[in-house]
Amino acid sequence: MRKYRFLTIVLLLTTLLAACSPTPATTPEPTTPAPTTAAPVETVAPTPEPTQEATPEPTPVEREWPEGVVNILTVKLRPGQEWSDGSAMTALDLVGTYNIYWAQNNSVWTYLQDVVAVDDTTVEFWIKAASPRALRLILRANQPAPYSVYGKWMDQAAALRAKGEDPKGDTAKALVDDLYAFKPETVVAYGPFILDPESVTEAQLELVKNATGLNAGKIDFEKILVYYGETAASLPLVLSNEVDYSTHGYTPSDVQQIKTMDNLQIFTGPTGTGPGLWFNQAVYPLNKKEVRQAFAYIIDRDENATVAMGDAGKGIQYQAGFTDLQVPTWLSQADIAKLNPYAKDWTKAEELLTGIGFTKNASGAWLDDTGKPFEVELAVPADFADWLGSAENAAQQLSAFGIKATVRGYPSAERATAQKEGKYQILVDLSIYYNPPHPQTSYNYYLNTPRNAPEATDALKGMSWPWTQVDPATGKDVYIPDLLTAAAAGFDTEAQKPAIATLARVVNEELPVLALFERYSTDVINYDTRVSGWLPFTDPIYKNNQADLYIAKQFLDGTLKPAATGDGTFHTVYPYPQPPNYDLNFFTTSSLPVGLGNPSYNVMYPPLFYYLWASATYIPAAAESYTLR
Repeated sequence: MRKYRFLTIVLLLTTLLAACSPTPATTPEPTTPAPTTAAPVETVAPTPEPTQEATPEPTPVEREWPEGVVNILTVKLRPGQEWSDGSAMTALDLVGTYNIYWAQNNSVWTYLQDVVAVDDTTVEFWIKAASPRALRLILRANQPAPYSVYGKWMDQAAALRAKGEDPKGDTAKALVDDLYAFKPETVVAYGPFILDPESVTEAQLELVKNATGLNAGKIDFEKILVYYGETAASLPLVLSNEVDYSTHGYTPSDVQQIKTMDNLQIFTGPTGTGPGLWFNQAVYPLNKKEVRQAFAYIIDRDENATVAMGDAGKGIQYQAGFTDLQVPTWLSQADIAKLNPYAKDWTKAEELLTGIGFTKNASGAWLDDTGKPFEVELAVPADFADWLGSAENAAQQLSAFGIKATVRGYPSAERATAQKEGKYQILVDLSIYYNPPHPQTSYNYYLNTPRNAPEATDALKGMSWPWTQVDPATGKDVYIPDLLTAAAAGFDTEAQKPAIATLARVVNEELPVLALFERYSTDVINYDTRVSGWLPFTDPIYKNNQADLYIAKQFLDGTLKPAATGDGTFHTVYPYPQPPNYDLNFFTTSSLPVGLGNPSYNVMYPPLFYYLWASATYIPAAAESYTLR
C-alpha cells in the first residue's frame, strides 16, 4: 500500500474538464451519431441553481490508497431523489449501474479499478488510469439505472467482479445475455418526464409528467409529444407549426422555407461534426497516398459545403483531422504551418496522378497505372439529406475532373455494419467529431476499431488503413494506437499536445479521411405557438453545442413556459427506434428510452452534472458535488 497526501482539485478545471475522448459510453454516447439530428452523444440535465457551481467537499489529510489507484473521484448524489416507481435513488443505483457496465465491457472500466458506495448518497470511483475522458464519462455521460428494476443483474455482476472473474468470460457473457433478454413493460426514471409505452406508434409517442422527478415542480408542461421523422419527414411538421424544437440538418432550400415564417427562428452554431470521404485502403488505387491527395485538390470544399448546407456549412481548411475552430487551441503556429491546406488546384491533382503513372484518354477520362478506367463509388446514408447532397456534389466535381464517380445510397440503419465490414470503396461518414470536446475524439472515431481495424484477424477490418505510419516531420515510424492513447492520457492537456500534433501531421499527409465541411446547426425554434420564454441567442448557454444541448437546460430549469396560446405540451421530432424493433431495457442497443434523442432522453435521465461551454465548468444536476483527489 502507498500513502498519498490528498490535494483537493478544484471543480473548475477548465482545460482538463473540456478535454475528453470519443469512444462511446453504453447508451448516451452512441458510436454512430446521425448528422441530420442533434448528435445524441450525451445527455443534458436540469440545473437546480443555474449560477451555482459544485462545491468541493472537505478533503481528508491523508489516507491509504490501494496499489494502482492514482486518483479517487468522489461523487455525492442529491439527497431525497426518487425513481418513478417510488424507490429512493441512492448510491446503490449508481454502483449497480457500473457493475453492469463492467459486465458489458464498457470503455469506462479501462480507467477504473473499483466503484465503491461510501454511504447512501456518496460513491467513490477509484481511477487507475488518469484521463480527462474518465471524468467526462463519469460526471457527464453516464446516468444511473434503477436498482429496483435491474438489481438482480447488478448484484450478479458485483459478485463476479468481487471473485475476479473476466468480464469477457463465458459467465459474464451469460449474465449480459440474460439481461438483454429482459423486456420490461414500463420505464422507471428519475427525471420530470417519463415515456408512456402505450402511446408509442410509428408516427409519434408521448412523455408524461413524473411529479416526483428532478425539478418537476419548476416545469409547467404536462406532456412532451415526439413525432417520428428524419429531415425530410420533419420539415412539413415544422412548417405547419406542429414542432416547437427540431435539431435536424435542413438543406439550404429547407432553410429558405423556414425563414418565410415569422414565428420560426433558426439557430446556427458549430456542431463539431461534419462529413468526409473515407478511403477503403483495400481498394486499389485508393490505397495510394497520391490518389487521396489528388482528391483533396480536386474537390472545392467550400462549394461542397454550400451545396449541402448553405450558410450552415463551412469548408474544412486545415485538414488536421478535427474541427478547424479548435486547431489554434491545440496546435502551435509552427505545427499549423506544417499542414497542407489542399486548396483546390486541379494542376497539382494532375501532377500527382501522372506522377504515379496515371493517364488520360482522348475523352479526358483518367486511367490508372494499369490502364484501367479510374472510377469510384461513394456510399452514403440516403436518408441523411446533408450528407447525400455533399456526396452528390463531390461526385460531380470528381466526374468533371475526369474521374467517373457515382453515388450509392443505403439506409442509415446500416451505418455501423458498413463501417465495420468495409464493404465500400469510398464511404461518406464523419470526418470531424468534436463531441465531447477534444481532438482525440475525431481521431479515435475513424482511425480506431471497429471502423479501422487493419490488424484484425477476421474480415472486419473497416477502412484497413495501416496503424504503422511515418511522421512526415521526423521520418520515423509511429504507431497510431499508441498516439491515440497518448493524446488523451492523464490530466495534463499540455502533455497530450505532442501526440495530437503528430496525429495531425500524419492525417494531413496521408488523408485516410478527407474532411469536407463542418456542419453548423440549423435548429428550428418555434416562438409562442405552444412555448414561450426562450433565451435570446446572445445568452452564454448557446455556446453549448448539441452534445450539451442548450434547449434541454432551458426546459429542465423551468426557463421555458407554456405560451398563452399553448395547451401545456411541448412538441419535438426525432427518428426514434421504430416499433416493433425496440425494447424498454435501459442497457440494450435497441432501448427506446435511450434512443429518443434530445431533449427527450434528458428529461427522463438527467446526468449527474451539466457542462457549460461558456465557462468550461460542471454544475450540479442529479448530483450535488464531486471531488477529485
